[in-house]
Amino acid sequence: MNRRELRLDNIKFLVLDEVDRMFDMGFSRDVEKILKECPKERQTMMFSATISPDIDHLTKKYTKNPIKISVGSQVDPSKLKQIYYDVHDNKKFSLLVSLLKNENADLVMVFCSTRRNVDFIAKNLIENKIYAKAIHGGLEQKKRIRVLEEFHKKGLGVLVCTDVAARGLDIKGVTHVYNYDVPEDSKDYIHRIGRTARAGKDGKAITILISRDYEKFRNLLQSKEINITQNVLPQFETVRISMESERRNNNSSWQNKNNSRNFRKNSYRNR
Repeated sequence: MNRRELRLDNIKFLVLDEVDRMFDMGFSRDVEKILKECPKERQTMMFSATISPDIDHLTKKYTKNPIKISVGSQVDPSKLKQIYYDVHDNKKFSLLVSLLKNENADLVMVFCSTRRNVDFIAKNLIENKIYAKAIHGGLEQKKRIRVLEEFHKKGLGVLVCTDVAARGLDIKGVTHVYNYDVPEDSKDYIHRIGRTARAGKDGKAITILISRDYEKFRNLLQSKEINITQNVLPQFETVRISMESERRNNNSSWQNKNNSRNFRKNSYRNR
């Protein structure tokens, strides 16, 4: 549009998907710029997981006689068990490996905060004889589709992913969701755990905490929609990981030493 290589004056149907996410990422001005270039006589459809004041503003300003359609949640809260483990900083990956090997799971999603973590965790899981694949925004669309097809065919048990897999992808039959990295806010957490306990089936959402996660986790607990309880740590063996990961964990441990002491003095209760 800026280079005048794209004209939108003949648009008849305009679809805005994941509107709330676009606004969260700071694209509200870009969206409005596109809307202004489109003809006023058109059909507009907006899809969003949550309705915010920004979306209300957009609807009132750029649509005529809009109709709101709300779809009931597919997740049954009574079927979803939310738990967390508080583990020593250098034991996080070892606990994940132990849980993946011992939980009675079918299809599993492990969420990480960055592409680098996703690739690193997937690689180390494979080295520990857990068949896993990575999926994130850095992969070509063809490869993402191939990974998802393999996941759905149950030839693949563990999908390690960023939040790109928490929205917009049709993923069925997930029994366990792991938060290896704690999400930034409650909305992202709810999107993640919404991948399990669907269509009347049971599901489990497991969050693994170390000291660097405490502040984000406290923020999550402020949400009334989150009902999460602490589980006693099981016995598990320490597995070897690369020195790069150990350095990262040690740095986080040093920076969060005081935070760690304060966290363990307090007992979290359900909100």
